[in-house]
Amino acid sequence: MHRHFRFALLTAAIASTFIPAFAQALTGITAEEAFDAVQLQEDPITGADAKVALVDVRTRAEYEWVGTPAKVKQIVLKDTTALPIVPDLGKVKLVNRTGFLEYSLLQYTVDGRHKWTQISKVAKVDTLPIAINIPFTLWDEAAAKTIPNPDFNAKIAALASSGNVDVLIVFCRSGSRSTTCGTQIEKVGDFDAVYEIDDPTPGSKGGVGGFEGSPYSEVYNGYQGFPGRLTGVQAVPSVSWKDTGLPIKIDMSKFVPPVGFKYPWE
Repeated sequence: MHRHFRFALLTAAIASTFIPAFAQALTGITAEEAFDAVQLQEDPITGADAKVALVDVRTRAEYEWVGTPAKVKQIVLKDTTALPIVPDLGKVKLVNRTGFLEYSLLQYTVDGRHKWTQISKVAKVDTLPIAINIPFTLWDEAAAKTIPNPDFNAKIAALASSGNVDVLIVFCRSGSRSTTCGTQIEKVGDFDAVYEIDDPTPGSKGGVGGFEGSPYSEVYNGYQGFPGRLTGVQAVPSVSWKDTGLPIKIDMSKFVPPVGFKYPWE
């Protein structure tokens, strides 16, 4: 399939998946809280030890082509004499528009010291996905619209009964689908807690979280989902994965898990 045609389908799929949220909303947490919860395997609110899973409920097209949350295995520098950088917890953040990557090394975690590396000095960043894709909706090419995923309930139920997940964190593009699917999750899955990546303010309308955050009607900020865009000038700043500058993995259709690879909750 030609790339421009694939992109057209993807755009149509995304545009049609903005579903009004149900009145019953999940507890919102920031993308950074979600990352820490998965890597530390602890409840993002209570801090208690827990088996935490991160579930991407976007369409398969979004998951593969737009990108999905990841951790950094290593940062390889252009200086071939330098050893690869292995960040603590696999956590690396792109710092606004400064051109720097921010991370901690294991020996610095106690006193909270951080390190910075210029992107211009980086040859490549090896990333590994930390979210699994269970689409809430599917793209029906014949009808040119999204339809409910008939397997969604069964896959969530299987995750709940696996014994590997106590706490579930879900996310979509900006927060609408994740809030909506929360009603379904509560019906079919027995979890200790379920969270979504979105505005953590109680009573919030949401829509500023997920993978890319809100476009804010393309007013002032314009584009959607990149670190350093001025979401702080909005009434509700974005708490999305991309706005936070956390690692991503793109084109999961070509991802070949390395030997011994497993998700944190397996």
